[in-house]
Amino acid sequence: MFTAALAAALLGGTGVAGAGPASAGDRVAPAVGVMVRAGLAPAGVAPVGTAPGIPPGARVTGPEARSATLHITVALRSADPGGLRRLAGEVSTPGSARFRHFLRPRQIQARFGPPRGAAAAVRAWLRSQHLVTRPVLGDGLLLPADGPVARIEAAFRTTIDRVRLADGRTALLNRRAPEVPASVRRWVSGVIGLSNVHLPGSDLAPGRVPGPRACRAARTARHVYTAAWLAHAYRFSPLYRQHDFGQHVTVALFELADYANRDIRAYDRCYRVHPALRRVRVNGGTSVAASGDGTLEVTADIEVVAAMAPRARILAYEAPLSGGDQSIVDIYGAIAQQNRAQVVSSSWGGCEPLAGAAVIRVEAQLFQEMALQGQSVMAAAGDSGSEGCLPDVKEVPARVAYSLQVGNPASQPFVTAVGGTTITRYDSPPVQSAWNQTPAGMGFPAPFNGRHGRPRTYPGNLAGSGGISRMWWMPSWQAGFVRPGRRSGTRCGAPRATGCRQVPDVSALAAIGTRGTRVYVIYGTAGAFRGKGWLTVGGTSLATPLWAALTALADQRAAAHRLGLLSPSLYRIARRDPRALTDVVAGNNDYLAVYGRHSHHTCRSGGRRRRPCYPATRGYDMATGLGSPQAGYLVADLLRESPGPARQ
Repeated sequence: MFTAALAAALLGGTGVAGAGPASAGDRVAPAVGVMVRAGLAPAGVAPVGTAPGIPPGARVTGPEARSATLHITVALRSADPGGLRRLAGEVSTPGSARFRHFLRPRQIQARFGPPRGAAAAVRAWLRSQHLVTRPVLGDGLLLPADGPVARIEAAFRTTIDRVRLADGRTALLNRRAPEVPASVRRWVSGVIGLSNVHLPGSDLAPGRVPGPRACRAARTARHVYTAAWLAHAYRFSPLYRQHDFGQHVTVALFELADYANRDIRAYDRCYRVHPALRRVRVNGGTSVAASGDGTLEVTADIEVVAAMAPRARILAYEAPLSGGDQSIVDIYGAIAQQNRAQVVSSSWGGCEPLAGAAVIRVEAQLFQEMALQGQSVMAAAGDSGSEGCLPDVKEVPARVAYSLQVGNPASQPFVTAVGGTTITRYDSPPVQSAWNQTPAGMGFPAPFNGRHGRPRTYPGNLAGSGGISRMWWMPSWQAGFVRPGRRSGTRCGAPRATGCRQVPDVSALAAIGTRGTRVYVIYGTAGAFRGKGWLTVGGTSLATPLWAALTALADQRAAAHRLGLLSPSLYRIARRDPRALTDVVAGNNDYLAVYGRHSHHTCRSGGRRRRPCYPATRGYDMATGLGSPQAGYLVADLLRESPGPARQ
């Protein structure tokens, strides 16, 4: 989640959204924190959005150097956002006449990109301000540019200061809302990159059990499930016996960190696999030295996909973490624009209320485009249970940190959100419970102070995130599966008969290694590994690339090697074939439940109040979603979901 310092100031408004991502005219999620709104704009210019406030505990240290280079992205409006959302839903929904009739990026840009001449007009204005523009991303909806801070400030009529955040990190912050000429304002939906106080974090929980440095020991180390064990548990093995290893399929990994080539080579030698791996540098890419703890994340993502889908091609899309929101939208924009990958996996994200409304809207359109192109997007639900903002307890108001929240992008309707489980008895299928652990010193410790029903001291949990979105209405494929008594429309302003989007959709092993609990093992020496070699890790960060690898195996056998958004098919298959997904019915993801206490929230489940938020139950639940995969059965079912009639 967004584990680095986060701003508490976001757009205000009432939370209303469509059954899919927001279109023109939709309102945005509830506000959190304080906003600084620009004053009346001079004649001929108009503000774009608002300026972020100074985060709690931060202080301004002075203006940014005027000669420093700043990278920004201007987000353009789609000519038909409603049409984009509807068609993305149709190509993703079994039974639709358009099901799996995917489009190419050029077709999408022609139909749903910015209005004719909009990009050229905005580019011409940027160049008139002596800024350098780059090729569009995101099927024409993103226009990157860069230039000295002095020119950026003059162009957008704002000031950019340096602020020192509560955790000691120095960040940039625009003090006024950006302004653009009124002649191009109708085409601009946001200016991203003027502030980097919002930094995403990964949903990875590093273990404390470094294993020996030999491959033999990696197979036999304590607390470890190797790829072969996981392949048996989740029934990948029948696909391998059919010589399906993900060949002809490409998996794109969203990354804000770098990896060491030598570490991946050592892991590959251990497993005797040779995946085709390449970096795709966005905005200049990044390095191991600049990656911090993110080295663990990107290395784990690559190694899980390489082991579980050993002949799939892997593209690690990397951008600087310091780029914040701009790096986020540019990576997703590049993945959509290039359309090189059939599967997209992201283990990075943040607390939904703290993601900027402009960024969420841009992401939503990019995910719709990916669905329309036949790209399957997986996102980690998070590692902080039902209280998704707890990792940010030092940076946000207590009422937000201790409230029931979910993460972005996992809550986006055109993303398949992956939650976490613990394997309590190994078999095929394994017996599992909702992931909820209290490993000493490894969770998100929070100063509860004994108030509002909280304990006075608490070491912190690690738990699979899930719950109810405050941004999105429940998509139709989920609404048909979730029982009416378990729906709620109050948080996102949805009509009474529908409800809000619920997270996660599915789940898989995410626990960290402790006595009696086996988990993933990865290899690394560079950066945050600090030379340790074999290391046990957990988190929904690991469950997500496992699901991405499974999707690669399914795509290998599909026509054109593309299945698109999986969620609508997964909900339909869960109802029809109980073998395809293993229902998880034990445990919960309440951040306090390990101690046997309910949280301070009043949750309702099965007609009873003051229940843990949220229990695993029969059928869909907000702790583990539909459950974990049995890949052999699930892939066969996905392939049986036939495309609609051929279109003339």
